[in-house]
Amino acid sequence: MVLLKNKFIFAAVFLMSVSCALFAAERPIVTDISASSGTGKFITITWTLPLKPEQPVTSLLVFRDIKPIASYSQLGSLKPATSLNSSSTSWSDQVENYIDYYYAVIAVIGSGQYNIIIPSMNATVNGAHRRFLPQKIPTDTSASAKEKLYPQGTMRETPLPYIDLVEGMNTSGSDIGKQAREQAELLGEKKSGQQMKLLDVYIFEEDLISPEAGDDYFLFDALKSTFIRKKYKESAATLRKLLGTNRSENVTKRAKFYLAESYYFSGNYQEAVKTFLAVSDKYPALTKKWIDSSLDLMAAPVQ
Repeated sequence: MVLLKNKFIFAAVFLMSVSCALFAAERPIVTDISASSGTGKFITITWTLPLKPEQPVTSLLVFRDIKPIASYSQLGSLKPATSLNSSSTSWSDQVENYIDYYYAVIAVIGSGQYNIIIPSMNATVNGAHRRFLPQKIPTDTSASAKEKLYPQGTMRETPLPYIDLVEGMNTSGSDIGKQAREQAELLGEKKSGQQMKLLDVYIFEEDLISPEAGDDYFLFDALKSTFIRKKYKESAATLRKLLGTNRSENVTKRAKFYLAESYYFSGNYQEAVKTFLAVSDKYPALTKKWIDSSLDLMAAPVQ
């Protein structure tokens, strides 16, 4: 009975696929639409033209939205991002931010727009964003950096420049602790002329792009609202709340590291050290650098 049911489901799906293909082949609908990161600020959209449309196509309209375009009513509220000639099979969209965009390509015939939306055929179901541009980061020549370990190549050499990529994050003030600044400046005067300062914020590569769902999304959302805006006291509270729920091991480890960073930039070096130690088994070389800096700041005399 189960086998018969599975065969029936497979046959139904197959017939639906064939009927959609025939439907698209007879009508002026593009197929195989795809959107992906292009060069610099561009997102590249490609598609396949209908072979033998029942009505001649005079032009193509490309629509863009921040959510999947799934219906005619949604299409009616959008303005075309561009108009192309009827033989076009691709277009590069220039965008200024890093959010996900969704696209639909509609044919124009003699009577007007052929407003039929078929997700994954002439409308994208997955978002696409512009490529993150690499930034030059000074090489870390400190003693702790020379002892870095990279088991199975999973750890990066330098922190990722995520903070500079978040639109509008510099519009609010920072709550880096006054004690942190003062002690870092004092160390700069006391350490045999060696310039000492607070470490730069570290962001894991996994948290550069917003995930669609799951534990990674909850962590990304927490970081976006507090941590990357340098609201470190709020960030610590938010991350503690996140860690109070059952999360995957990888998300838990990263969240604890961000919590330690939040303590560090708030001037609570003792809690920072304790929290960095809690994830030192996962990130041995990376945490060593932060623990060393925290202990140095703890040892500095307060003015």
